[in-house]
Amino acid sequence: IYEALPVAGGMLSVGIPPYRLPRAQIEAAISLITELGAEIQFNRPIDTPDAFDTLLRDYDAVYIATGAHKSQILEIPGEDFMGVMHGVTFMKDTNLGMLKTVPEKVAVVGGGFTAIDCARSSLRLGAQEVSVVYRRTLGEMPAGEMEVSMAEEEGIQMHYLTSPVKIIGGLDQKVTHLECIKNKLGEPDEKGRRRPVPVQGSNFTIPVDM
Repeated sequence: IYEALPVAGGMLSVGIPPYRLPRAQIEAAISLITELGAEIQFNRPIDTPDAFDTLLRDYDAVYIATGAHKSQILEIPGEDFMGVMHGVTFMKDTNLGMLKTVPEKVAVVGGGFTAIDCARSSLRLGAQEVSVVYRRTLGEMPAGEMEVSMAEEEGIQMHYLTSPVKIIGGLDQKVTHLECIKNKLGEPDEKGRRRPVPVQGSNFTIPVDM
């Protein structure tokens, strides 16, 4: 196994926080694989055409299982400001110990498991105020009511029917606010979920450091 990361387990190890998935469970699963004879080579990304061609030449079969390590972008102004991170990157850096603290005020955009993991992890890294911004209602939230309930019990503020429209920064290009707009639910989309429709004139800002 050619593993790009310094640990095995992929998104299980770097995408999910240990309080939700104990690392002993991942290690037990990895041990089953290595006991069967598989060798794991860490920090060995196959990231060039030549490296891939070498695999095809040296092995009878190649199985590609790279996971989904790339976040969606919001495509709103200010997304390149200092202090803005994508959720998958945030969780990876946190789980690998590269990110040990966060500033006081954090806003997380999204309604899936990664968003809630980012929010709850931010509290554990020292944030004092954490907000989750989600464009639909709790009923449409992919993370589910149990995950959201645990986040709320920890003091995380949920902004439902809310979409980000702009990330605001100071002269140093460091994020200071997240500008949002309120939504109402419109007609269902192709997946059957009602589309969020912006309510004109309902813009507001959330002070944020990250």
